[in-house]
Amino acid sequence: MAEVVARFAVLTSQISIWRSQFKRSGIAALKPQPKGRPSKMKHTKKQARQLANKSELDWLKEELAKKNQELYDTKLERDISKKSLSLFGPSKPERKPK
Repeated sequence: MAEVVARFAVLTSQISIWRSQFKRSGIAALKPQPKGRPSKMKHTKKQARQLANKSELDWLKEELAKKNQELYDTKLERDISKKSLSLFGPSKPERKPK
């Protein structure tokens, strides 16, 4: 044990702790364990921003689809009005000045 202490610059008490953990639980006990209280945040700031951007992107796509539909409807209405004017003439007869 003295060789390990000298070679790796660790305390003898730490080596004893590692040995007892290894005897109790095997190699799994020597692997790093998460410390502290688990985080309640589901997403990091970067992930939250990406999710917000995705939802914003979806919102913009929906908004674009609505505007395209409105444009199509307006053009269709305009074309119908033009066609009806050419077929039936103006809706009000023109008055001749006296």
